[in-house]
Amino acid sequence: MIPTLKNLLFGSRLKRNISWIFVGNVLHAIFAFLLTVYAARILSVDENGLINYISAIITFFTTLATLGLPSVVTRFFAQDEQHAGTYIATAFWSRFYVGIFIVIAIQVGLWWLHPDNTLRILLAGQSLVLLVAPTDIFIYWYRYKNKPNIPAVYRIVSFFLAAVWKIVALAVFHSLLGYVLGIVLETALLGLFLFIFLKKLYPEKQLTYSHTAFWKMFALSYPFILSGILITIYGQADKVMLKNMVDTQAVAFYSISLTIAGLISILPNILIEAFRPDIMEYKINNETLYQRRLGQLYAIIFWSCMVYGVLIMIFSKPIIGLLYGPKYLPAVPSLSLVVWYTSFSYFGAINNVYMVAEEKTKWVIISTFVGASCNVLLNWLFIPTWKICGAAMATLLTQIMTNFVMMFLIKDLRKGFKIMYRAIVFKFSI
Repeated sequence: MIPTLKNLLFGSRLKRNISWIFVGNVLHAIFAFLLTVYAARILSVDENGLINYISAIITFFTTLATLGLPSVVTRFFAQDEQHAGTYIATAFWSRFYVGIFIVIAIQVGLWWLHPDNTLRILLAGQSLVLLVAPTDIFIYWYRYKNKPNIPAVYRIVSFFLAAVWKIVALAVFHSLLGYVLGIVLETALLGLFLFIFLKKLYPEKQLTYSHTAFWKMFALSYPFILSGILITIYGQADKVMLKNMVDTQAVAFYSISLTIAGLISILPNILIEAFRPDIMEYKINNETLYQRRLGQLYAIIFWSCMVYGVLIMIFSKPIIGLLYGPKYLPAVPSLSLVVWYTSFSYFGAINNVYMVAEEKTKWVIISTFVGASCNVLLNWLFIPTWKICGAAMATLLTQIMTNFVMMFLIKDLRKGFKIMYRAIVFKFSI
């Protein structure tokens, strides 16, 4: 029997999946958004733009420093759980050493290429996150052991402790360096808590580095490095290009637009992770239910984002004025435009689920490469003339091209395009 939408959304497995995804990701996203709103109101537009520009640069290097290991480490836990401690330690220390190298390289590069001393200091401060980010490898172990509640709870605790630091840094000292160090502090605290709990809960796990373990993991992980870099270019190039082609205020206004447009991400992220197990299971056992469940996911997310887009377009000015204040009202036009990208951007995440289920993952890197190239080219063409609205248009067109049009153009993925198209025009029963 085909499940109804009511049973789909409130079934026991989906309910369990959604609960800790909500705790670990959604609550964190809400609180983080409120903190960024608070920071934006205290900081000048230029200062806020500088913070977002630095964040875009660090995001790129953070992706590079993962070495793709988070994408494969769970597989090694499953294959050889007895030596899971070795894989955890090896992934951590490998990423830590690469992080040291990148931190030094950033500073050397800035010393020669950029005269802005403030930028160098802030980048140096936030780049320290590369040294503590490897602790996120512990999260994958807890998820593997079906204990997602542990990182979820400590993530919230770490956030609030670091939030106090950030608020004091801004409200009392008006220190941008103190604020970016708060970002480092949050990651470090989470890693420390997870490490302490790991030693308490699994004292038998010996955390020892192994060259052999590294090369075994790296042999599978290196393709994910390229994919991660392309995805980061895809998502951060517009901010970097705005800073260098316009100014830091443009970065601030555009970042505000993206932040508000992305608030809807809470719903798609929950649904995609919650639907994933059923989609994979039905692909093996029941093709009809597999296509129906995939179509349900496409339809729910697409039309939820469309409704959100209408509301934001109508109320963009009062929303920005209420949250950020009148100094950020120049972001209204770009928000009214960029908000429509969400309906297509989450097609990309669902398309990845589809490609994994169909064993067509070779197209993931190709589509991501097309997206990154398209995004950089369109920003280069549009920003000089239309500034932040040009960046918004580039983002929207890139998402449509990469996550919708390419699914049609690539013959191997056309079955997925048909499921997607039928879903958004309601040519199936939910």
